[in-house]
Amino acid sequence: MSAVDSSKQFEPNTPLAQAYMVAAIQLAEHLEKCELQKLQEEKSKEEEWKNKSAKLDEEEKRINQERHGLEEKKKELSEAEAKFDHERKNLERSMAERDKRFEQQKRDFESTLDRADAMLANNESVVDIDVGGQYEFKTFCKTLCRFPDSTLAQLTKGVSGTRGTIFIDRDGKHFDFILKYLRSEDDEQVMHTITRYTPDEVSDILEEAKYYNLRQLVKVLKWALITKRNDSDMQPFEREGDNGYVTKDEVNLAEQNFTDRRFEHVQFKHITSFEGSVLERAVFLKCRFDAVVNFADTDLRKAKFVDCEVLQPILVAGANTKGAQLPDNVQDD
Repeated sequence: MSAVDSSKQFEPNTPLAQAYMVAAIQLAEHLEKCELQKLQEEKSKEEEWKNKSAKLDEEEKRINQERHGLEEKKKELSEAEAKFDHERKNLERSMAERDKRFEQQKRDFESTLDRADAMLANNESVVDIDVGGQYEFKTFCKTLCRFPDSTLAQLTKGVSGTRGTIFIDRDGKHFDFILKYLRSEDDEQVMHTITRYTPDEVSDILEEAKYYNLRQLVKVLKWALITKRNDSDMQPFEREGDNGYVTKDEVNLAEQNFTDRRFEHVQFKHITSFEGSVLERAVFLKCRFDAVVNFADTDLRKAKFVDCEVLQPILVAGANTKGAQLPDNVQDD
């Protein structure tokens, strides 16, 4: 075919040109469709990758949280272990100290049993007692052991056999009283016997009782000494009943020192004068004032009138009453 014939075939209006045009359009559409499909596939893959990446991030976050929780639990476990170890050591130390105390108590108990056995064996022994090289006494060992924790009971440890001797380096003037107490076992008899002694003598016997660690006798003697001193202090009054006192007549207690003195259950039936006296911290307990009592110009600082019945005025003109606890019926002029 000649060139002229060929060019005629590709003229726009020829069937062949139109066929080529249709084929080109279809090819372009196909290519565009393929490109669009490819873009959609890539976008889909990108979305899938993003989703997987987000899931991976969440998984990583969860793993980190779990790791943090495990670390916290590990820390708590470590602290609990340290606390347990500390408590275990304290318990072991406490148990060791308890065992030590128990062993000491056991030794003390065994020692007490040994002493008791020795004392029991010696109870019927006769003991010669030399007090101060001037006074000699004789008694049973069991008499001296009446109070196991007393000094006399301790002294009998050296006694063996049926007879023994004890030397006590003390003044033996009042040892007979101590021995009578050990034999009598009667506190009332002691109180009755003590009435024959002066306050100074009772004080001396009290010191002996303290030395021999006779606790019950010490209590009895302290009470007896208080009673005797009260009787001595209350000379201007006469006893009424077991605990009370009453004025004998008009009483003049002026210009005297009654610091810390205790007036208990005193009935002032007669005019009484404390004028100019020192009554600092004195106590009037359950007293009855039936007559005028004059406290003019006295030192009544911190004095107390407790549960007193005041029927006549109490005169306190010129008195120093700083810190005093006074009754209601008081005249200060």
